[in-house]
Amino acid sequence: MSNVFLITRPNYDQGTNYLFLWTKSILGFSKKRGWVVLNLSDKKANRKSFLSYIKKQNPKFIFFNGHGSATTINGHNGEMLVETGKDKIILKGKIIYARCCEAAKVFGRQCIKEGVLAFIGYKEKYLLGYSKRKVLKPLNDEVAKLFMEPSNLIALSILKGNSVEHAFIKSQKQMSKNLSFMMSTKATYEQRNAVQYLHSNKMNQVLLGDFTSKAS
Repeated sequence: MSNVFLITRPNYDQGTNYLFLWTKSILGFSKKRGWVVLNLSDKKANRKSFLSYIKKQNPKFIFFNGHGSATTINGHNGEMLVETGKDKIILKGKIIYARCCEAAKVFGRQCIKEGVLAFIGYKEKYLLGYSKRKVLKPLNDEVAKLFMEPSNLIALSILKGNSVEHAFIKSQKQMSKNLSFMMSTKATYEQRNAVQYLHSNKMNQVLLGDFTSKAS
């Protein structure tokens, strides 16, 4: 049986719209690699659908995108998908990557205590730099690209069959490379002005659990 990959892609404000569009390439990549892809996009990124897919399809790898807090991860229109202490069993044995604010502060650590194999997330806010001139065309945003590509690398690396540690290190290295570029004369004013935000993401991105875990 093929490995099952679940991704949430709410799309209801500027931030989630960027994440929604920048994850399209991950959908195509995962299908080419032979994954069964559960794409909870737009209104489908709700708690009812999420719980149904988890119970019926039992995905090994879950990639959350959207807003969150120290104790919750949210879906479309801010609806709570999972919450610390409320969803103990359904996430057990899985690998989770949460591109959501503060998800690793409390929720991620509790997940590991309750049997999640590995959790990659951010212990403070996930910040996304962007160009005001490109908000209607996020995929052409050369500022956002410096943020989205390193964070997408985590999912891409795990989908390739690499360990979560390999994925984490690869993302960290790409952020370091992008930071060096952003501080150079080659960067635009908007790119240089976003350095502090990418640096914050790099410092707050954490890996919890079994570093050797693989999804396939």
